[in-house]
Amino acid sequence: MNLSSVYSEIKQLLSISDKCFDLEKIINYNFKPESDENKLEILGDILNFVNRFSIFQEIKPFMNSLYTCITRTLEIKPDSIYDIEPLLIRNAIMYFVQEHINYSKISQKDQVLKVLTESFEKLETQPLIMNLGLLIKPIYQDQEYLTQLYGNKEVQVTYQMNNNTEIQIKSEIDAWLKFQDVNLEKHEELKKRLLNELEMLLLKYNFSHNIEKSKKLQMEVLEMLTLRLTMASLMEHVPDDSFEPISIK
Repeated sequence: MNLSSVYSEIKQLLSISDKCFDLEKIINYNFKPESDENKLEILGDILNFVNRFSIFQEIKPFMNSLYTCITRTLEIKPDSIYDIEPLLIRNAIMYFVQEHINYSKISQKDQVLKVLTESFEKLETQPLIMNLGLLIKPIYQDQEYLTQLYGNKEVQVTYQMNNNTEIQIKSEIDAWLKFQDVNLEKHEELKKRLLNELEMLLLKYNFSHNIEKSKKLQMEVLEMLTLRLTMASLMEHVPDDSFEPISIK
């Protein structure tokens, strides 16, 4: 298969319009030095990854989120092109778990993590994806939630009009965190970058003068980071051999 045909197949599986499908541009930008052969390797991994979610292909908002996972993950630029599919899977699972938590307004995160721990210890990647997909399927069939999810600009304006800067700051931190490279060995470095990002947002919204609320926000964003680090730790339970390519139907 050549590059063009694989791009076309990925676009078709994701049901992404020509106008919104800029995967080729993203790969050429982030992997410019790579040969066409290596780019074909990258696309093959992406194709395998998308095929893992083929059971949900008819749910277009779900596939749109999957495409977002792909493009954001490619921006991370892993050390090796052979790390791309495992990284895509880890990011997608963490992304959709976070979606479920946000949608369900789950406050008892320990309960969620307990379920995740049991799943990661007992299931290989494909059954895990199936179970997680079925869990979050109702999210992408809830039109009211989808309107909110894809109307981020309108939501942000509402936050500002209500002067609810705390919500706005946490929303932007959440968006920043979602596709950071969560490396357990470099968690202190990530924590420093997170606090720097928070500091910039506090200044941006003229919020830094309120010491008490600033400290509260700091604790909350660190909790958000802890949740992502915990999920990344749990992902280590997924065996390496579970990333074998699945057959293309």
